[in-house]
Amino acid sequence: MAGLTKGMIADVHKKREINLPEDFFKNAELEGMKAAMVIYFERSGEVRLIPMMKEGGARVRLEVEKVNPALMQTMTQLFKHHDLKVLFTTGFCFEENRCIYEVYFSADKIRDKEPDIRRTIESIPGLYESEFEILEIGHEW
Repeated sequence: MAGLTKGMIADVHKKREINLPEDFFKNAELEGMKAAMVIYFERSGEVRLIPMMKEGGARVRLEVEKVNPALMQTMTQLFKHHDLKVLFTTGFCFEENRCIYEVYFSADKIRDKEPDIRRTIESIPGLYESEFEILEIGHEW
């Protein structure tokens, strides 16, 4: 009987590369896959791999007064306007009026969209700091 998932245990101390199962490449849901986003969680050490149907992507990190509906509405409009496919989001508040919101997304022609994305991010009310990092195939850790 086929399962929902596959698992394995890898000795990452002896071999740092991990091979993906052949079924990954045969998966009909991933037809047209152009790349995969790999996200490393610095605190927990967890690594996620997310298939992408677009050629590039980016990470946006916002430090804001609070994660509120206005922020989420601005980000949603940004994603829709530029055809950005959200792959992963996370966030937490470490003080009463200071929160971190991070989002990874994939997009075609991300460099062309960068100026407008940056302008939109800088217009967010209650923004303390922001980072916009383009992620491209071939540029690794």
